[in-house]
Amino acid sequence: MFSLLTRPLLGIDIGSASIKLALLKPSSRGFELTNFGIISLPPDTIVDGEVENPAAISDAIKNLLKSEKISSRIKNCAFSVSGQSVIIKKITVPLMSEDDLAESIQQEAEQYIPFDINDVNVAFQIVKAEGDIPAKGESKAEGEDRQMDVLLVAAKKDLVNEQNEIIKNAGLKPVVVDLDVFALENGFELAYGLDEDDTFALVNIGASITNVNIIENGITAYTRDITVGGNSITESIQKNMGVGFREADKYKHGHLDESVGKEELMAHIKSGVASICDELKKTFEMFQRTSEERVRRIYICGGGSMLDGTNALIAEEMGLSCEYINPFRNIKVSQKIFDEEYIEKMGPMAVVAIGLALRKLDE
Repeated sequence: MFSLLTRPLLGIDIGSASIKLALLKPSSRGFELTNFGIISLPPDTIVDGEVENPAAISDAIKNLLKSEKISSRIKNCAFSVSGQSVIIKKITVPLMSEDDLAESIQQEAEQYIPFDINDVNVAFQIVKAEGDIPAKGESKAEGEDRQMDVLLVAAKKDLVNEQNEIIKNAGLKPVVVDLDVFALENGFELAYGLDEDDTFALVNIGASITNVNIIENGITAYTRDITVGGNSITESIQKNMGVGFREADKYKHGHLDESVGKEELMAHIKSGVASICDELKKTFEMFQRTSEERVRRIYICGGGSMLDGTNALIAEEMGLSCEYINPFRNIKVSQKIFDEEYIEKMGPMAVVAIGLALRKLDE
């Protein structure tokens, strides 16, 4: 999924609560971290996945570029999208060349995508084939009884164009568009590799959306964007303790006054985590309808996972081991430039941005 960069590419991860930026360069051990930064977005900039204030996002990106001292010569960037305007579906088609598939994918997509085909950008990735993939123009008789599995991807043009304009207005040049779930996999693969004899879930918990990518035998087998996230925990505290959202968020992060009992607070945090786990259980059940394998472990990341002990709460609720992703495991990080404790703490928030920064312009 990743390969040595031909030129610097900024990874820009736009979440509903914050923006993350990452920049890498080739090194003797693979990659070295050049820049990593995070900036919060004003409240209600993005609500339920919908951008309400695009100018605020552009301004935040500009401020992040300035604070990270990104050279004005570095313009190329990669960004990713997710949510209800994105469809990812594994389909089975007759064995054919990539060129032939590219020519026919639009027609294939119409029967699987619940949007007007003219309103979406369509892409694909071959994940498994029965035998060798034929060259373009090769006789179809040789492969007519064989099939291949393809990941069909569709994203609404309005969503992609909106993000594109936001980033352009920040002075950057968007050259790669990805999906959150694939950038998540990319960042994970560099750090841990993809075991071809394992089945596990990558779970990126954002403020309002959680991306799930189930990896089976080293490839993406099932994905889902869930419309719950870290805000579910905040809302549980808000509802049960009768406080405003911002105050509930402060409580969630341990900023308590004397009137707030820790045991009561933990009960509400557990309730919020349980709502996320309910959707994870549904996701795993849907995956198991298409596979004989079961998810064996969970890896989590994202701003919504940053609450201390979230992995333990998820492990308890799901009955599976759960650990945080550290995307910097196999990346050289200079202690002269970066604070080691900060980088370790921020690792789970950096996974998607790192995955995007690993992309190449020709992919």
